[in-house]
Amino acid sequence: MIGRAVYDELVYGGHLLALGTASIASTAALVMGREPTVELALMAYLFTYGAYTINRVIEADQDRVSHPERTAYLDRRRRILPAIAACCFGLGYILAYERNLYFLGALVLPLVLAVLYSVGSDKMKRITGTRRLKEGLLVKNVVISFGWSLIPFLVGLYYLAAPVSLFALAPFIFMRLMENTIFFDERDVKGDAQYGTKTIPSTFGEKTAGRVMLGFDVLSAVYIGAAAALSLLPSFALLLLVFPVYSVVYRHLANGSNANLMRDLVADGEYILWMPVILLGKI
Repeated sequence: MIGRAVYDELVYGGHLLALGTASIASTAALVMGREPTVELALMAYLFTYGAYTINRVIEADQDRVSHPERTAYLDRRRRILPAIAACCFGLGYILAYERNLYFLGALVLPLVLAVLYSVGSDKMKRITGTRRLKEGLLVKNVVISFGWSLIPFLVGLYYLAAPVSLFALAPFIFMRLMENTIFFDERDVKGDAQYGTKTIPSTFGEKTAGRVMLGFDVLSAVYIGAAAALSLLPSFALLLLVFPVYSVVYRHLANGSNANLMRDLVADGEYILWMPVILLGKI
């Protein structure tokens, strides 16, 4: 019973993804030759948790179709979720202000992306043809992946340093998140179709989605190998090659009753593993 409660809070509460962001930020610090700080990890956690909380509040009705278990769990605290999101962003910005103003200024972008993704505006519809960023084909995936790929640049501003390794890590993060978000789109086909969100699975089918995900796995593996070979990334970053293989395996195992487990815990749990893997590579 306690184990189930922990699982529900970790996964449905949004902590798993927030911890994954903290792990990726710490990985970026290690790749650039710095020791990750608790403060850096905490800010990564706060901004991710705040952004996903905003998304859960706004998309509650759609989530009831595609993910009723998570929605039912969050309904217990629905009224206080906006306050939780505000506190996360508020504390995060205070910590960023204490660090340096460049870092603080750059952290406005994650909030803007979170709002445009989940809330949108009529003005944006006149420009892009969709009211929210998530409604265009692949736009949702690209926006999420782009937001996560900014982590190395934000880490660079945190340390006021810009080694080439930070820029080299960003495309790998982007490709890993593209695979992940398409994988989740497979579960959300019904809700996405009902609410007008165009995705690869809902538009072209799961077979095509599978090929696209495999393509991102292959590309990310080739990329990380090439980046290490060209000394754009340290040699220990080659251990990140385990994650394209990891995703091929969990997609193969994601069927029937364990499909949600593969997505909610195993797929999203990938990012928590990044820092331990990189630390292992440095030994």
